[in-house]
Amino acid sequence: MNAPAPPKLEMRGMAKRFGETIALRGVAFAAARGEIHGLLGENGAGKTTLMNVLSGLYRADAGEIAIDGRPAAIREPEDALRHGIGMVHQHFELIHNFTALENVLLGREGSRWWLRVDRHRQDVEAVAGRFGLAVDLAAQVRGLAVGVQQKVEILKALYRGVDILILDEPTTMLTPQEVDALFATLRALADRGVTVIFITHKIREVLNNCDRITVMRAGKVVGRLDRAEATEARLVEMMVGQRIPGIGEADRGAAAAAEARPPVLEVRDLSVANDRGARVVRECSFTLHAGELVGMAGVAGNGQRELAEALVGLLPPAGGRIALAGRDVAQAPVRERVARGLVYIPEDRIEDGLLPGLSLAENLMLGLHPYAFNGRLAFDRAAARGLARQAIAEYGILARDEDVRAAHLSGGNIQKVLVARALALARLTRGAALLAMNPTRGLDVRATDFVRRRLLEFAQAGGGVLLLSEDLDELLQLCSRMLVIYRGAIVANLPRSAFDAYRIGALMAGTEGPAGAAPGPRAGAA
Repeated sequence: MNAPAPPKLEMRGMAKRFGETIALRGVAFAAARGEIHGLLGENGAGKTTLMNVLSGLYRADAGEIAIDGRPAAIREPEDALRHGIGMVHQHFELIHNFTALENVLLGREGSRWWLRVDRHRQDVEAVAGRFGLAVDLAAQVRGLAVGVQQKVEILKALYRGVDILILDEPTTMLTPQEVDALFATLRALADRGVTVIFITHKIREVLNNCDRITVMRAGKVVGRLDRAEATEARLVEMMVGQRIPGIGEADRGAAAAAEARPPVLEVRDLSVANDRGARVVRECSFTLHAGELVGMAGVAGNGQRELAEALVGLLPPAGGRIALAGRDVAQAPVRERVARGLVYIPEDRIEDGLLPGLSLAENLMLGLHPYAFNGRLAFDRAAARGLARQAIAEYGILARDEDVRAAHLSGGNIQKVLVARALALARLTRGAALLAMNPTRGLDVRATDFVRRRLLEFAQAGGGVLLLSEDLDELLQLCSRMLVIYRGAIVANLPRSAFDAYRIGALMAGTEGPAGAAPGPRAGAA
């Protein structure tokens, strides 16, 4: 009887430390030839670090790697490439003013004296044809859709001869159609013998597309499953170390529709220009009612950030009306908008959300101090510390005490601080409208669930929530109504009964015309 073939890849006893932080604790990982292997875990679990060791970006402190049963010494990316290992990172490493072909050829041009473009093009076209990667090689990368740019990255790796392909969170910025196309490509690669390692925290994508699953937590492997053995609830429990009620059983449902309730935010014909004078928000109109959680879906860079900043007063509008509780505040300063009931959870928690050098207590008071100290002008440090202790307990913020510097908090705990501050401000000002932009980006399962529940509770208590998110699954799960933005314009206003991920994806990508607008003066007005 023949002995079974060794795994395509084996990693044993992998250890890595960054200063006092232990990122990998004796990790063992194996993947077979021709499989899609999901590497699942929360942020900080060690999964990307493990694959950065395999791809030569990091050097392990200890451990062994074997390819096809033979030891492989990998100390730098060139070593990984020699062993047929390539990695497509979450943020693409492409030069936007180069063509797709030029990006594929970078580092593989051949002769130092001249570039034989025609010969190389034929070689690249042959690889693309073999693996079913349809890419316009003459197109500049800057003009390609995100999903096509990802194909260029994959083609670049395959052109270098890799047969172990690592993808780090590859679906983060893709529409549902692009996600389907990506997994069709990955399945075709696996069918031709390529080992695909898919790093993610998205459980449903793993369940739908991976052959086997390795789960990591706190720098260790905590489980290995065939897809047939896995369930959403079981994977969540492995990822976080405990069962989270409600997750993996059923969606918690959306906030109730509230068109009959009074509007808390009305936007009419709003236009916004960026810092170069280009109009990036174009005559947007919509209404947010009390008790509603309304989502805004769109591919990154379609005007969402500028729209949010115009609503809260950080960018001046080029035209249009913004009304809070019936009063136009389009030209009003931020402070007046806050006083009239608008609160904001910003997209960039580090740059826009806090001051890293200040304490947790001081950061919680930013914007609250005019309302928190019973009219006193002086900063009341004792009162601030008391409010911070209350927030730490209520929101489960993991911090030594209220005096710890914000720079020492994890991303998830920083986000909890921002949510706590926004909702405290809403209570103090009787705020009725909450604007949240990508509030769960980069958070682990527990922190994500916590933030989502708080948004729902705010809406269920009678407030209106406008949730701008690039996570379409999040919007489909939470929202009672959804707006779709494309190139700065609202192209659809859909009730929950009309939610369809693929149709919304087409609207996000601009491949379907404006649809689903409620009656009103303009498509997109509620």
